[in-house]
Amino acid sequence: MARPPDSGKLNLAKAFARVQTEMLAQLSTGTMFEHPSAAGTASEQCWLQLFERYLPKRYRAAPAFVIDSRGRRSRQIDLAIFDNLYSPLLFPHESGLHVAAESVYAVFEVKPFFSGHHIRYAAEKAASVRALKRTSVSLLAGGKKSSAIEPRPILAGLLATTSDWPASKFEKSLRATLSLIKPSERLDIGCALDRGSFEYNGTLKISPPERALAFFFLRLADRLRACGTAPAADLNAYLDGMDNEA
Repeated sequence: MARPPDSGKLNLAKAFARVQTEMLAQLSTGTMFEHPSAAGTASEQCWLQLFERYLPKRYRAAPAFVIDSRGRRSRQIDLAIFDNLYSPLLFPHESGLHVAAESVYAVFEVKPFFSGHHIRYAAEKAASVRALKRTSVSLLAGGKKSSAIEPRPILAGLLATTSDWPASKFEKSLRATLSLIKPSERLDIGCALDRGSFEYNGTLKISPPERALAFFFLRLADRLRACGTAPAADLNAYLDGMDNEA
């Protein structure tokens, strides 16, 4: 049977819709696990695969703890997006990566559904990361010394399959819940795959359900791009912090 001629076009909306359908099927399979922690791990792996496949290779994504030069540590983060261009993994242990706060671009909580409780929980996790001290030192780029990079705000969000609000009340309930969050706990972006995605960037935007993944991924990629390059951590400050702990 002859193949149809190549149209020379790609329907990006359909491509994202297909990936969204595949993710929903994969995530719904994860709910078959009887143990909540097993189901949670399966969900994290699904989102992690999305980040690893589609985000630019400069970014890494993994479950992690975020630490600073003063020896403080965030609560465990389901998925952190970071890079190691100028800041090493300070404790890459199988129990959980320990990532320098300077290298972190975004942190996400992964839950089975959006709810008031889960949004507040994700917001508290975000605040635990933003409270950490971030250093910055000058670096060499292209053989020339450049000034220290000013740390940019760390993005935070929530990832889920659905919501415990009915579809007809999803947008209203989401807006009301997000409006109660403190500035330090701000959630910038999130996705409930079968309900819609949101982004807060001065104003709150919510996508229709059929564009949930496309909206989330493209807005996340753009927000990460706008963050520029993560600052180079002052490793001497980390060393001094160890001396203070001794």
